[in-house]
Amino acid sequence: MVALRYIALAVFAACAHGAEDKAISEIPSLTEQTTRGLHTNTGHIIFQSITEPTPTSSANELSTLESDSEIASSTPSPSPFEQARQSDGECMASGVEDWDRELQIGGVFIILVLSFVGAMLPVMGKYVNWLGNMRRVFVVGKFFGAGVILATSFVHMMGAAIETLGDSCLDGWLGGFESWPALLAMIALLAMHLMEHTMGRRIARSALSASAESTQSGHGASTPCVDDLPLKETPSRLESHEPSHAHAVYGHMDEHRKRLSTYVLELGIALHSIIVGVTLAVTGGTAFKTLLAAISFHQFFEGMALGTRVAALTFNRRPFLICMLNASIFALTTPLGQVIGIAVRESFAPRAPSSLLAMGVLDALSAGILLYSAVANLLVEEFAAFEFHQASRKMRIVCFAAMYAGCAAMSVIGKWA
Repeated sequence: MVALRYIALAVFAACAHGAEDKAISEIPSLTEQTTRGLHTNTGHIIFQSITEPTPTSSANELSTLESDSEIASSTPSPSPFEQARQSDGECMASGVEDWDRELQIGGVFIILVLSFVGAMLPVMGKYVNWLGNMRRVFVVGKFFGAGVILATSFVHMMGAAIETLGDSCLDGWLGGFESWPALLAMIALLAMHLMEHTMGRRIARSALSASAESTQSGHGASTPCVDDLPLKETPSRLESHEPSHAHAVYGHMDEHRKRLSTYVLELGIALHSIIVGVTLAVTGGTAFKTLLAAISFHQFFEGMALGTRVAALTFNRRPFLICMLNASIFALTTPLGQVIGIAVRESFAPRAPSSLLAMGVLDALSAGILLYSAVANLLVEEFAAFEFHQASRKMRIVCFAAMYAGCAAMSVIGKWA
């Protein structure tokens, strides 16, 4: 009986222990969670348990996440009105950072001197004997300057117009039309062509009318006016009337045409130079020094291209003074823009819609003007000139190389300015 009692107690204890193990296994463990992984290693199956963080670290992480979510929910996101106000504040910010007055004033005189020297060198080469031997150098410089002007229109002015008119502060101002820079440049190009054609037509009519009057007073015969003849018949009929006189008339007309194209070129360069001067004056920091070096290079060779064209013109009275006057007008345009920029730089808001529109439109118009001046008044006219075709083959190759070098140099400078 005693033995049976011990056996019953042992069975009862084993059953109780088994029930306790079962209850414990059903309750989730608060100390660790076990993940069983099946790995094979030399044909054996191994179970591996991975212990996860303790309840204390888990509770800390949960509390941190809850506090972060409470902070994020307690901080309200800016409303569209506040976002627009912040954007307006950025766009309407005025003034220029890191602006150096002494350096800006020094830049005015640097640009003035280099522009005047570049424009006057070809003129001095025509009227000063010891510079006459450098005529070929000035001719090469003229073609180099033509390349500089062409690259300026594409790389600098058109690029600046696209960047300015594409600014985020102009969202909603341009009607979603992204081709405004190209359109404005085309309008400027066509306007320059129409102006030059109209003025050239008037010059031709006045020259032929003066020729007719002189012929009537001298020989008693009349020379037909250009308006009375078809354009294709005018030269032959005038030449049949009096060949020597017709040659003089057309020589006079050609001189006026060259003078007109030179003045159109100078006008386009002057408008663009004023814009460049304003841009330089409202630039601060290291960007100003880079831009000053680029504009100095550009103004010198641009002045040489213009000065060579001016020196090729003939004037009846005081030719040297007239050439110097043209060079002075060119040299003063960029400093004039710099003075304007210095005067308005404190109130100037570079990203204000009005400023962006003004600068973008002027840059695009300047790009069209310079493009027309470079192609029509320099490339086409100079490469088609009788003197160019009479030059040696070596000289023609040098002129082409100079033009390409001017384009390349100004394009490389466009990386920094």
